[in-house]
Amino acid sequence: MRCDHCSRSEATVFVELHHNIGMLFARRSYTTAAELCRKCLGKSFWHHTLRNLTLGWWGTISFFVTWYYLLSNIVTYVQARAEMGRSRQRAAPAVKEARGADALRILQPFEHNIRMQLRMGDDPSDIARDMARLHGVESSAAQAFVEQLRTSA
Repeated sequence: MRCDHCSRSEATVFVELHHNIGMLFARRSYTTAAELCRKCLGKSFWHHTLRNLTLGWWGTISFFVTWYYLLSNIVTYVQARAEMGRSRQRAAPAVKEARGADALRILQPFEHNIRMQLRMGDDPSDIARDMARLHGVESSAAQAFVEQLRTSA
């Protein structure tokens, strides 16, 4: 997935990090809730932690909320780093592509969509490649299906 902060295509994990700003008789809370890569996770964690440590204590309620946010952020950070480590070690499972009659059965519900794309002038090979990738069928079966629809239209 893409990181919501830097838009890099790297392993990401969803996190919610918080910080509190105490103002004697008032307080404000800020949250980062996003899919973050390892680098942005570290930046966000330290951003929220430093603000909690320096600005969070100034108020009665804020004093206790800051403790909660600090502990919550540390637990979230450790869990997110552990999850990123597991996702990096895991290999992608091998996907069997459907072929023949199974491929036609999978692609049949998308006949109308394919016809619309052909009418709009989209390249049949691009349509077939996208259908094969999205629906887990062999590219030759998708190509034959699109070609059949193109000639019958």
